[in-house]
Amino acid sequence: MRSQSYIATPHGATIKEQLKDRGMSQKEFAARMDLSEKHVSKLINGDVQLTPEVALRLEMVLGVPAKFWNSLEAIYREKLLIVEAENAMDEDEALAQQFPYSEMS
Repeated sequence: MRSQSYIATPHGATIKEQLKDRGMSQKEFAARMDLSEKHVSKLINGDVQLTPEVALRLEMVLGVPAKFWNSLEAIYREKLLIVEAENAMDEDEALAQQFPYSEMS
């Protein structure tokens, strides 16, 4: 998700890079994580939150500390809220520009 000031990149981009570096398919990754392929796909696309339990599984499968994954998730969710708020303000500004304020005053 993107705004004028921020980009919210889901944790899945990092997971995807890790899989590519290891030459691991999403199917193999799902099996190693003991998650469905559908859930892994949603995780990679940022459609589901990365829970502390999944972060521990990521640590076991990829060797990247759970603390890293939890932090990445928190940063993503925070930026997502900021981006959504900024985009909403942009929409409000566009709507406000349609009002003839000079004529109204």
